Amino acid sequence: MAKAARRYDIFLPITYNDGTPIEDAKFDGLEQELLTRYRGVTFLRREFPLKGVWQGNMRLYYDSIILITILDFRRGGSPAYIKRLKSQLLDQFAQEEILITETPQRVF
Repeated sequence: MAKAARRYDIFLPITYNDGTPIEDAKFDGLEQELLTRYRGVTFLRREFPLKGVWQGNMRLYYDSIILITILDFRRGGSPAYIKRLKSQLLDQFAQEEILITETPQRVF
């Protein structure tokens, strides 16, 4: 029987805007927080980042990113938590923007 879930994908850069690598401890802390809340998390390895390109207000940004995926089996998802998490990540990772998507899922 399928279960309803919400999938959250967090597109997180692995470097600060000046190109300096973001410290492993920040990723480790995020992994632990998400694991505690959702009981599971998938991280794409930082050694094999994806390339992200996006248009800001004044310039084009090129990022090396990892994709973090979590499944939320709570009935309504976690929109308030995700909103707070995004604010925290913007500050902690010193970014102008961080993309987080939410998609309904059926998990078998």
